[in-house]
Amino acid sequence: MPNYARFDGLDDFAQFYREEIAPAIRADPDVDVDPDRETPTYRWLKANYSGFVERLRRDHDCSPGEFYDAVGLPPNPDAGSDGWELGHEPTVRGLEDYLEELERDRGRAATTVNPRRSRLKTYVTTYREVNETGDLLSPLLDETAKPDEIARVRDTFRVLDDELGTLASKKKYVSAVKNWYTFLVEMGRGLYNPAENLLNRFGWDEDPVYDHPALGRDDLDAMLAAGDPDERFLLLALAGWGLRPVEACELHVDQLELAPDGDVPYVEFEAGQRKNARRTRNTVELLVGLDAVRERIDTLAEHDGWTGHLLPGRSVGRPMSTETARRWFRDLGERAGITIDGSHPLPKMGRRTWYRLYRQQRPSIDAGTAAVAAAQGSKDADISERNYLDERTRRQARADAMRELVQEELADIFDEHL
Repeated sequence: MPNYARFDGLDDFAQFYREEIAPAIRADPDVDVDPDRETPTYRWLKANYSGFVERLRRDHDCSPGEFYDAVGLPPNPDAGSDGWELGHEPTVRGLEDYLEELERDRGRAATTVNPRRSRLKTYVTTYREVNETGDLLSPLLDETAKPDEIARVRDTFRVLDDELGTLASKKKYVSAVKNWYTFLVEMGRGLYNPAENLLNRFGWDEDPVYDHPALGRDDLDAMLAAGDPDERFLLLALAGWGLRPVEACELHVDQLELAPDGDVPYVEFEAGQRKNARRTRNTVELLVGLDAVRERIDTLAEHDGWTGHLLPGRSVGRPMSTETARRWFRDLGERAGITIDGSHPLPKMGRRTWYRLYRQQRPSIDAGTAAVAAAQGSKDADISERNYLDERTRRQARADAMRELVQEELADIFDEHL
């Protein structure tokens, strides 16, 4: 039995799929699937490789469909020129136009658009299998077809209900499908949204319980004590500053403003570079570890050929990969004797340590924004923040709210080890 917990990243899962799962598909007489062109049903994969599916979900927040898209499986796909396997060009155009709008007009990052594409592909291919048609648009232009189309969408989600697992995953799929139908209606390609009340119909309208484990103070202290300078800097970027794993791995010296005139030190991202793009701020305050980052820059600057990445990768001029970060966390957890929920720690748990502090202070940040909004005569604090407050003012407000809590919870731990 393979130990999926030992896999470093999605590449290891992909290798296992090609070497173990694909031959098993070919050898199964009850499965009519060519793994060079198709992937197995969720039901087959779950029945035969449940640990594989569960580890994708727990360690990488990936459904099988999202995994296939991320690693380029199947090896030699032949899904037709559109890639959707529908055989109905107007429906494909409606899907591609929606995803293009998300990326081009709404500024969503690829890390948001790609999972949306994967969920929509799972939905429309399941719809085609259940309803024996790839035409999802024609019924939307006929009001008399509305009851039957709502039933077809419901029947599709009855199949997905068995495959998706968690409530959180189901809500993500409903959101993706519902938003696509809303786009079609807004663009005049449909008269109604057949997914409008899906959450209520399936009883999925309750709040999901997300399992988001974080590093505790003792965990962080033990890992810092056991880590080398590179590992400790990664922990600082994740837990001390709240960067996402990919942001920490790719951090470049040019993004740092360590001594801005009259401002809070911060990391700056280009517009659209962060996940959720327009909805996510493009600077992150540095409230801890400033001396450590200055020392790291001085040390790295002495290396010939250093290109500015604060966590250099093995390839010259390239940053460290997130797969390497996962391996570091696994090895560091073993050396420090740390397990989280029965498994080794993951990089995203570092960010969650910081994010829990941020959630505690969010009411204070919102209150400050509301005060500015009131002073400007705006009734909506969110609109005021987006339209009237510059990034420097927002950054200062966040720093003021977070500084004391970060100092109390994290500064002493990092000061001791960095």
